[in-house]
Amino acid sequence: MRALGVTLAVVFGVALLAYAAGLGIYAVASTKPPVSTQPRSVEEARLVVERMGLAEAYPFEHRFVLTPHGRMHFVDEGQGPVLLCLHGNGSWSLECAEVLRTKSAESRVLAPDLVGFGLSEKPASLAYDPIPAHAQDLSVLVEILDLHDVQVIASASSASIAIELARLEPERVRSSVIHQDPPGDSPVAARLARAPVLGEVVVQGLGALSPGYARGPFGRVQGSWDERASSLALARAE
Repeated sequence: MRALGVTLAVVFGVALLAYAAGLGIYAVASTKPPVSTQPRSVEEARLVVERMGLAEAYPFEHRFVLTPHGRMHFVDEGQGPVLLCLHGNGSWSLECAEVLRTKSAESRVLAPDLVGFGLSEKPASLAYDPIPAHAQDLSVLVEILDLHDVQVIASASSASIAIELARLEPERVRSSVIHQDPPGDSPVAARLARAPVLGEVVVQGLGALSPGYARGPFGRVQGSWDERASSLALARAE
Protein backbone atom coordinates (compact mmCIF):
# COMPACT_ATOMS: atom_id res chain seq x y z
CA MET A 1 0.00 0.00 0.00
CA ARG A 2 2.84 2.37 0.81
CA ALA A 3 4.44 1.75 -2.60
CA LEU A 4 1.08 2.47 -4.28
CA GLY A 5 0.76 5.70 -2.34
CA VAL A 6 4.24 6.83 -3.39
CA THR A 7 3.50 5.98 -7.01
CA LEU A 8 0.24 7.95 -6.95
CA ALA A 9 1.99 10.90 -5.33
CA VAL A 10 4.68 10.89 -8.03
CA VAL A 11 2.09 10.66 -10.83
CA PHE A 12 0.08 13.49 -9.28
CA GLY A 13 3.22 15.60 -8.90
CA VAL A 14 4.26 15.07 -12.53
CA ALA A 15 0.74 15.88 -13.73
CA LEU A 16 0.70 19.03 -11.64
CA LEU A 17 4.06 20.13 -13.02
CA ALA A 18 2.89 19.45 -16.59
CA TYR A 19 -0.28 21.44 -15.96
CA ALA A 20 1.71 24.34 -14.53
CA ALA A 21 4.13 24.26 -17.47
CA GLY A 22 1.21 24.24 -19.90
CA LEU A 23 -0.33 27.25 -18.19
CA GLY A 24 2.99 29.06 -18.34
CA ILE A 25 3.42 28.36 -22.05
CA TYR A 26 -0.14 29.49 -22.71
CA ALA A 27 0.34 32.70 -20.72
CA VAL A 28 3.45 33.61 -22.71
CA ALA A 29 2.14 32.47 -26.09
CA SER A 30 -1.21 34.26 -25.73
CA THR A 31 0.47 37.64 -25.23
CA LYS A 32 -0.16 39.87 -28.21
CA PRO A 33 2.98 40.53 -30.29
CA PRO A 34 4.48 44.04 -29.98
CA VAL A 35 4.11 44.53 -33.74
CA SER A 36 0.75 43.74 -35.35
CA THR A 37 1.12 41.07 -38.01
CA GLN A 38 -2.20 41.82 -39.72
CA PRO A 39 -1.46 44.92 -41.81
CA ARG A 40 -4.31 46.50 -43.74
CA SER A 41 -2.27 48.49 -46.24
CA VAL A 42 0.99 48.44 -48.18
CA GLU A 43 2.45 51.03 -45.81
CA GLU A 44 1.57 48.98 -42.72
CA ALA A 45 2.99 45.82 -44.29
CA ARG A 46 6.25 47.58 -45.09
CA LEU A 47 6.44 48.85 -41.51
CA VAL A 48 5.90 45.35 -40.08
CA VAL A 49 8.71 43.90 -42.20
CA GLU A 50 11.04 46.75 -41.23
CA ARG A 51 10.30 46.44 -37.50
CA MET A 52 11.03 42.72 -37.66
CA GLY A 53 14.38 43.42 -39.29
CA LEU A 54 13.44 41.56 -42.46
CA ALA A 55 13.48 44.40 -45.00
CA GLU A 56 16.68 43.13 -46.64
CA ALA A 57 15.51 39.51 -46.76
CA TYR A 58 12.04 40.50 -47.99
CA PRO A 59 12.41 43.56 -50.28
CA PHE A 60 9.30 42.89 -52.35
CA GLU A 61 6.26 45.04 -53.09
CA HIS A 62 3.24 44.21 -50.94
CA ARG A 63 -0.19 43.53 -52.40
CA PHE A 64 -3.55 42.50 -50.97
CA VAL A 65 -6.71 40.82 -52.21
CA LEU A 66 -9.96 40.04 -50.39
CA THR A 67 -10.82 36.32 -50.41
CA PRO A 68 -13.77 34.32 -49.01
CA HIS A 69 -11.90 33.67 -45.74
CA GLY A 70 -10.05 36.93 -45.21
CA ARG A 71 -7.61 39.51 -46.52
CA MET A 72 -4.71 37.85 -48.33
CA HIS A 73 -1.25 39.37 -48.64
CA PHE A 74 0.83 38.40 -51.67
CA VAL A 75 3.86 39.31 -53.76
CA ASP A 76 3.78 39.53 -57.56
CA GLU A 77 7.19 39.91 -59.22
CA GLY A 78 8.48 39.62 -62.80
CA GLN A 79 6.94 38.83 -66.18
CA GLY A 80 6.51 35.68 -68.23
CA PRO A 81 5.28 32.14 -67.44
CA VAL A 82 3.45 32.13 -64.11
CA LEU A 83 4.87 30.39 -61.05
CA LEU A 84 2.81 30.25 -57.85
CA CYS A 85 4.98 29.59 -54.79
CA LEU A 86 3.10 28.23 -51.77
CA HIS A 87 4.79 28.35 -48.37
CA GLY A 88 4.52 25.50 -45.90
CA ASN A 89 2.67 25.20 -42.62
CA GLY A 90 3.98 27.52 -39.89
CA SER A 91 5.71 29.64 -42.52
CA TRP A 92 4.92 32.52 -44.91
CA SER A 93 6.02 33.91 -48.26
CA LEU A 94 9.48 34.72 -46.88
CA GLU A 95 10.04 31.03 -47.61
CA CYS A 96 9.67 31.87 -51.32
CA ALA A 97 12.20 34.73 -51.28
CA GLU A 98 14.87 32.75 -53.14
CA VAL A 99 12.37 31.66 -55.80
CA LEU A 100 11.27 35.29 -56.17
CA ARG A 101 14.84 36.45 -56.60
CA THR A 102 16.04 33.77 -59.01
CA LYS A 103 12.93 33.11 -61.09
CA SER A 104 11.38 36.58 -61.49
CA ALA A 105 14.00 37.52 -64.11
CA GLU A 106 12.38 35.10 -66.55
CA SER A 107 8.98 34.32 -65.00
CA ARG A 108 6.09 35.96 -63.19
CA VAL A 109 6.33 34.71 -59.61
CA LEU A 110 3.46 35.01 -57.14
CA ALA A 111 3.99 34.25 -53.47
CA PRO A 112 0.86 34.59 -51.30
CA ASP A 113 0.53 34.25 -47.55
CA LEU A 114 -2.29 31.80 -46.90
CA VAL A 115 -5.06 33.36 -44.82
CA GLY A 116 -4.09 32.83 -41.18
CA PHE A 117 -0.38 33.05 -42.00
CA GLY A 118 2.26 35.67 -42.69
CA LEU A 119 0.95 39.18 -43.32
CA SER A 120 -2.52 37.95 -44.26
CA GLU A 121 -5.51 38.30 -41.98
CA LYS A 122 -5.71 35.87 -39.04
CA PRO A 123 -9.47 35.26 -38.62
CA ALA A 124 -10.76 34.44 -35.14
CA SER A 125 -13.10 31.85 -36.68
CA LEU A 126 -11.35 29.21 -38.79
CA ALA A 127 -12.79 27.20 -41.67
CA TYR A 128 -13.98 23.72 -40.75
CA ASP A 129 -11.82 22.12 -43.46
CA PRO A 130 -8.76 24.30 -44.07
CA ILE A 131 -7.42 22.63 -47.23
CA PRO A 132 -10.45 23.41 -49.46
CA ALA A 133 -10.73 26.83 -47.78
CA HIS A 134 -7.13 27.78 -48.64
CA ALA A 135 -7.64 26.47 -52.18
CA GLN A 136 -10.78 28.61 -52.56
CA ASP A 137 -8.86 31.69 -51.46
CA LEU A 138 -6.10 30.97 -53.97
CA SER A 139 -8.72 30.36 -56.65
CA VAL A 140 -10.00 33.91 -56.11
CA LEU A 141 -6.44 35.25 -56.44
CA VAL A 142 -5.89 33.34 -59.69
CA GLU A 143 -9.19 34.53 -61.15
CA ILE A 144 -8.82 38.19 -60.12
CA LEU A 145 -5.36 38.33 -61.70
CA ASP A 146 -6.68 36.34 -64.70
CA LEU A 147 -3.79 33.89 -64.59
CA HIS A 148 -3.39 30.96 -66.97
CA ASP A 149 -1.08 27.95 -67.25
CA VAL A 150 0.01 28.41 -63.63
CA GLN A 151 2.78 26.15 -62.38
CA VAL A 152 2.68 25.62 -58.62
CA ILE A 153 5.78 25.26 -56.45
CA ALA A 154 4.74 23.96 -53.04
CA SER A 155 6.19 22.73 -49.76
CA ALA A 156 5.18 19.24 -48.67
CA SER A 157 2.68 20.59 -46.14
CA SER A 158 0.94 22.76 -48.77
CA ALA A 159 0.97 20.25 -51.64
CA SER A 160 -2.58 19.10 -50.83
CA ILE A 161 -3.74 22.73 -51.15
CA ALA A 162 -2.04 22.97 -54.56
CA ILE A 163 -3.75 19.77 -55.72
CA GLU A 164 -7.14 21.08 -54.59
CA LEU A 165 -6.49 24.40 -56.35
CA ALA A 166 -5.76 22.55 -59.61
CA ARG A 167 -9.04 20.67 -59.18
CA LEU A 168 -10.94 23.95 -58.72
CA GLU A 169 -9.16 25.73 -61.58
CA PRO A 170 -8.34 23.06 -64.21
CA GLU A 171 -8.24 25.63 -67.04
CA ARG A 172 -5.86 27.95 -65.19
CA VAL A 173 -3.63 25.79 -62.98
CA ARG A 174 -1.49 22.82 -63.99
CA SER A 175 -2.17 19.62 -62.10
CA SER A 176 1.57 18.95 -61.69
CA VAL A 177 3.21 20.35 -58.56
CA ILE A 178 6.90 21.11 -58.09
CA HIS A 179 7.92 20.26 -54.55
CA GLN A 180 10.47 22.29 -52.62
CA ASP A 181 12.03 21.48 -49.28
CA PRO A 182 10.94 24.05 -46.67
CA PRO A 183 13.57 25.44 -44.30
CA GLY A 184 13.72 23.66 -40.95
CA ASP A 185 10.98 21.15 -41.77
CA SER A 186 10.07 19.15 -38.65
CA PRO A 187 8.13 15.91 -39.31
CA VAL A 188 8.25 15.13 -35.57
CA ALA A 189 6.43 18.37 -34.73
CA ALA A 190 3.88 17.62 -37.46
CA ARG A 191 3.16 14.24 -35.86
CA LEU A 192 2.91 15.73 -32.37
CA ALA A 193 0.47 18.33 -33.69
CA ARG A 194 -2.14 15.62 -34.20
CA ALA A 195 -2.16 14.64 -30.51
CA PRO A 196 -4.92 16.23 -28.39
CA VAL A 197 -3.66 18.84 -25.90
CA LEU A 198 -0.02 18.12 -26.76
CA GLY A 199 -0.65 19.52 -30.24
CA GLU A 200 -1.93 22.79 -28.81
CA VAL A 201 1.10 23.14 -26.53
CA VAL A 202 3.66 22.24 -29.19
CA VAL A 203 2.15 24.18 -32.10
CA GLN A 204 0.19 27.05 -30.59
CA GLY A 205 2.41 27.45 -27.56
CA LEU A 206 5.92 26.85 -28.89
CA GLY A 207 5.37 27.47 -32.60
CA ALA A 208 7.12 24.17 -33.33
CA LEU A 209 5.93 24.01 -36.95
CA SER A 210 7.70 27.26 -37.76
CA PRO A 211 11.38 27.19 -38.76
CA GLY A 212 13.13 28.76 -35.79
CA TYR A 213 10.01 28.24 -33.64
CA ALA A 214 7.92 31.15 -32.37
CA ARG A 215 10.84 33.59 -32.08
CA GLY A 216 12.30 32.95 -35.54
CA PRO A 217 11.68 35.06 -38.66
CA PHE A 218 8.93 32.70 -39.75
CA GLY A 219 7.23 32.09 -36.40
CA ARG A 220 7.10 35.75 -35.33
CA VAL A 221 4.62 36.53 -38.10
CA GLN A 222 2.18 34.17 -36.39
CA GLY A 223 2.78 36.04 -33.19
CA SER A 224 0.48 34.51 -30.58
CA TRP A 225 -1.36 31.40 -29.41
CA ASP A 226 -4.53 32.40 -31.28
CA GLU A 227 -2.73 33.31 -34.50
CA ARG A 228 -1.03 29.91 -34.60
CA ALA A 229 -4.40 28.13 -34.54
CA SER A 230 -4.26 28.12 -38.36
CA SER A 231 -1.07 26.06 -38.25
CA LEU A 232 -2.62 23.52 -35.90
CA ALA A 233 -5.77 23.24 -38.01
CA LEU A 234 -3.80 22.66 -41.22
CA ALA A 235 -1.52 20.09 -39.55
CA ARG A 236 -4.54 18.12 -38.35
CA ALA A 237 -6.22 18.26 -41.76
CA GLU A 238 -3.31 16.71 -43.67
